[in-house]
Amino acid sequence: MKIKRTIFLILIIINCIVIFYFSNQVADISSGTSGRVVKFISEIIPSIKNMPEAEKEAICSEVLQPIVRKTAHFSIYAILGFLTMNFALTYKGTKYQKGLCSWLFGTLYSATDEIHQLFIKGRSCEFRDVCIDSLGVLMGILLAIFIIFLIRKILKKGSQEVVLDKDKKILFISSTGGHFSELMQLKPLMEKCKYHIVTEKTKTNSNLKEKYEGKIDFLIYETKKRPFRYAFVLLANCFISLYVYLKVRPQIVITTGTHTAGPMCCIAKILGSKLIYIETFANRKTKTVTGKLLYLISDTFVVQWEEMLQIYPKAKYLGWIY
Repeated sequence: MKIKRTIFLILIIINCIVIFYFSNQVADISSGTSGRVVKFISEIIPSIKNMPEAEKEAICSEVLQPIVRKTAHFSIYAILGFLTMNFALTYKGTKYQKGLCSWLFGTLYSATDEIHQLFIKGRSCEFRDVCIDSLGVLMGILLAIFIIFLIRKILKKGSQEVVLDKDKKILFISSTGGHFSELMQLKPLMEKCKYHIVTEKTKTNSNLKEKYEGKIDFLIYETKKRPFRYAFVLLANCFISLYVYLKVRPQIVITTGTHTAGPMCCIAKILGSKLIYIETFANRKTKTVTGKLLYLISDTFVVQWEEMLQIYPKAKYLGWIY
């Protein structure tokens, strides 16, 4: 334990030195560093790359530059939160106490770092940056808790049976399209319990709000074909999923995938709900990306093809959902 504590302490010190190094750069050097990243991004996004030069420069300076700088703030403090939480976990106490101490340390370091920038030529002290850094620290802490939970889940032998009954709150979630069609095959089950549905909002399913009034919430729809926007939408969906989960407080989460359901499933497991994952009917011999992840943490993992038991040995084959 002492070795682990020492390793994380060293990594925390290194991380703090790196933060100090970047904050100690004068404005021109700092802008040049982020400018190179912005230039690289603008060259790999076709819609920006093909813009007229004047418009391209405006997009880079007014949109991409702030996003890159704030993302850098968020990321480096997320690392600090992750390392600090792991360091705190080597001591006695509750996870809440350790998480709070880790968050306070990261936030206070961010505040002192912003004050430090007042003495650097061309730099400024911004409360907004402290808020972004603080959020990054919190994300790192939650990531550390989830990874530890995941490792313990993998090491735990056997699987826990999930028992359904009419008094339990069950949240049904999936992305739109075929996955949602599969999910709605479970409608007879929904009618026998206290259910809530979550899916992506699209033009084709706007009628669902009236049909399932008070029993449905929507996530933001985005395609992986636009990776830059997808990353931000996925982050937003994480917060929406947390809000919906806390509102519904389900005892069981049932999903047919795919990526949209990932954050909700992870939140559910962290906060103690049972998770039932049903691998899509469309895959008969290969794993889905979401399936690979949720196979590790699901209390019950269901496949619709008997052949899939060869690649998901601990799964249950219950036949087709249709």
